[in-house]
Amino acid sequence: MPRIKQIVGLDIGSRQVRAAWVSVRGQQPVVTRTEQLALPPDAQNRVEIIRAWINKCGLSRQFCAIALSGGNTVFQAGKIAKKDPRTPRQVAAVELAAFSDMAGDAMSYDITDHTMAADSENRYYLMAMARPAAIERALSLASQIGVRPADLIPAPVAIYNRLTAFVAKESQPVIYIDIGHNQTEVAVGDAAGILFARAVPIGGKAFTDVLAQGAGITPHQAEVRKHAEGLADETASLLKPATDRWLAQVSSCLSVYRSTFTADGMAPQGIVLSGGGTDLSGLREVIGERFSMRVTMATELPGFTESGGATCRMAGGFCLAVGLAVTALELGASHISLLPGHLRDEVVFRDKKPYWIAASVCGALTLAIFTISGLRSLKREERLLHEERQRLRAREQIDKQIGVIRSRGDALRWRSQRVRDLLQNAPVSREALTLAANSLGADDWLTLFCNECCYVPQEGMPKPSQGSARPTGLAGLRSGAIVVAPPKAARKKATQPKKSDVPQVLSLSDATTQTFIIEGYTADPSWDSVKNIIERLRTSPTVINADIRADDRVLPPEGGNKNTPLSNMPVFRRFVISMEVKCK
Repeated sequence: MPRIKQIVGLDIGSRQVRAAWVSVRGQQPVVTRTEQLALPPDAQNRVEIIRAWINKCGLSRQFCAIALSGGNTVFQAGKIAKKDPRTPRQVAAVELAAFSDMAGDAMSYDITDHTMAADSENRYYLMAMARPAAIERALSLASQIGVRPADLIPAPVAIYNRLTAFVAKESQPVIYIDIGHNQTEVAVGDAAGILFARAVPIGGKAFTDVLAQGAGITPHQAEVRKHAEGLADETASLLKPATDRWLAQVSSCLSVYRSTFTADGMAPQGIVLSGGGTDLSGLREVIGERFSMRVTMATELPGFTESGGATCRMAGGFCLAVGLAVTALELGASHISLLPGHLRDEVVFRDKKPYWIAASVCGALTLAIFTISGLRSLKREERLLHEERQRLRAREQIDKQIGVIRSRGDALRWRSQRVRDLLQNAPVSREALTLAANSLGADDWLTLFCNECCYVPQEGMPKPSQGSARPTGLAGLRSGAIVVAPPKAARKKATQPKKSDVPQVLSLSDATTQTFIIEGYTADPSWDSVKNIIERLRTSPTVINADIRADDRVLPPEGGNKNTPLSNMPVFRRFVISMEVKCK
């Protein structure tokens, strides 16, 4: 049974129905409310009356602890030596198998055990067994009256758990007797736990029936007379047969106890009476005289009346109802439950359901918060990533614009440098061109005069487009002319790659010498005229060196006499002269 905070103990008797609300305060049971219903003696619709009262008390569909009478329960007491490796439940399983074979039915059971101070060498246990039919009847009655069983507890165990808390904590056991209408519940136990339990099939009704039969009155009159006169005078003589029979049954139960528990210190030291049958005056003295023990009424126990939640006169009648609630709350010394497993699981589920719902709601809220936070964080990260990408794109555009501007500036600087070189070197170029022109013979033509860096492609110079490539030599003078390409410049050492493809500016203004290329052709096949040109150039004080760079045979140039047959025309030779002159 789960440790819930409040439960209702429901005692359904043949003449009375009692309900006790018990709460837990500081690990102690506290009776907060009690209700009682007196049933008519000859009521035919007993279940309907109880159901209406249950609805009035607000117990409909509520969990209540109900009792299984001792007459429907078989109790087996015993002891286990401390050296015995078996657990009490293993021992109980063996006992259960034997009882099931004798009963011919699979009995339900539960067990409780404890150690006594009087016999520390053994462990004492009490096993309660019941037929499934008896359990089904008790559960069916609870269903018919509209309550849910929170626990199914044997009545003697509930009586013991209710009364033992108010008995002095002494080492010897105490007998607890609860006298009901049809039967009497007997329990024996000490402060550590219950030892023995039985049910006597004689209750207050037997006294009433004997008195009615002996006095010749109705049962109702006999009930009134019994409570009014008690065991005195003529009424005592009329009730003597019932009293003797009841005492004999109780004595038989106690003899069974004495035969089972024979160790020193196991003899009962007193009797505690409870239940509606204890209202019979004089019964207490008769019991004390018969068993030679001190007999105490439950209402006389210290603190019992204050905790009963009812008037002093009625407190003894609520022992079973309160004991059921105390046992279900597991606040008693011993706990025995015969509630089926599936109903016990339902009780646990119903008890934990609010906490599970709260935990589920909290979990769902937590999950929702984490999900929303994750989505918001993801959106924020996406926004930041988008902004970063925008900034990167803007920077890339700025970098591209800077690269374009740099390329444009470098191109402009390169071109301006070319113009600057041309302007600064114009006198040198003019003198070199004049010198080359004056050195030509009558059969020589000059077709190209340029700087060497313009004639031979240099590293760092802008590459001309494919459509604007200038034909060199005499190849551009006539379609199909045979042209030998000028020699390539010597391969330079590999330099480190530049960060941009902008051409490097080649300054000619700071050079001390310049090399010019003179390209032309001659009609002299002996090359004497070309040699004369070179000799003339070398005689100039400004020329450092002049030499033939290339020559080949070509077709006649355009612009000549077209009427002359090609076979009668002289052989033309193309020449390329490299001339190095001083700049300063």
